[in-house]
Amino acid sequence: MRVWRSMLYVPANVPRFVAKAPTAGADAVVLDVEDSVPHDRKAEARAALADAVPMARSGGAAVLVRVNRPLRLAVPDIEAAVAAGADGILLTKAMGPDHVALAAEILAEAPRPMRIVPMVETAAAVPKLSEIARASPLVAGLLIGAEDLALECNAASDDELIVLAKRQMVLAAYAAGVAPFGTLGTVADYRDAEKVRALVARSRRSGFLGATCIHPALVPILNEGFSPTAEEVDLARRQLAAAAEAAREGRGSFTVDGRMVDEPILIRARRILAQSGGA
Repeated sequence: MRVWRSMLYVPANVPRFVAKAPTAGADAVVLDVEDSVPHDRKAEARAALADAVPMARSGGAAVLVRVNRPLRLAVPDIEAAVAAGADGILLTKAMGPDHVALAAEILAEAPRPMRIVPMVETAAAVPKLSEIARASPLVAGLLIGAEDLALECNAASDDELIVLAKRQMVLAAYAAGVAPFGTLGTVADYRDAEKVRALVARSRRSGFLGATCIHPALVPILNEGFSPTAEEVDLARRQLAAAAEAAREGRGSFTVDGRMVDEPILIRARRILAQSGGA
C-alpha cells in the first residue's frame, strides 16, 4: 500500500500557495483543479500544472492532481497531470469500477508510473467501494468525500452516517490491499489543534493511514498522528527480539510485558517498524 500520512490541498492556479507547499512537510501535495478553482478559471489551473507540479515536488513530496467531473473536464485534467509529470490523481466523484478503469487507461500511457486515489462522494457509489478499490492495479488508496456525500444525504459531514461510510471504506481498502485515507470526522477547523490531534488518534486506531488537509498548520499533526509513537516502536522491537530468542530456544510461545505474543502481534510489530523506518 502507498501511504501518505498527510496530503495537503493547494489550488493549482495560485502560484504563491504552490510555492509555499514544499515547505509544509506534507508527504503529498494535492494540486487542486476542482473545488478550489472557479469554473471560469479551470483552463488556467490546468495549464498551471506544467509549472506547479515540479515546484510542489521540490520539497520531496509526492504530487497528485485532484481532477474535475464531468468527463469533458476530467480527461484534459488527467492529460495535463500526465504531461506535467504528476505522481497520480484524485479521481473525484468516482461512480464505480468502470469509471476508475477509464481513468487508468489514460494513466497507463504516462511515461512514469502514476497512481489513482478514487474519491467516493455519492450515495450510489458507497455500495461499490470494494469494486472501486479493485478496479485497477493503479489504485493506491480510497477517500470518502465527506462534504459532498453529506450534502447529498442531507446530513452533517461528521454525522455517524458519514462515519459509517468511512468505516466501510476502511474494510474495502484493506480487503483490496490499498490505503484507507481520511478521518472519522472533519479537520476543517485547523485552529483547534488538540481537537484535530484527538480525531487523528481515533482515526488511526480505526485503521486509517493518512488524511487530507487544506491548511499547512495541520500537516505536522497528521504526520505525527499517523506515525507510530516511540512507545510503540520500542515495544515492537522488544517483541521481535523476544521472538528471535524464543525461536533459538525452540519455544513457540512467550510473553512481553506480561502479554502473550503470537504471530498477529509480530506482524503488527514488523508493520510498526516499517512505518517508522526501523530495521
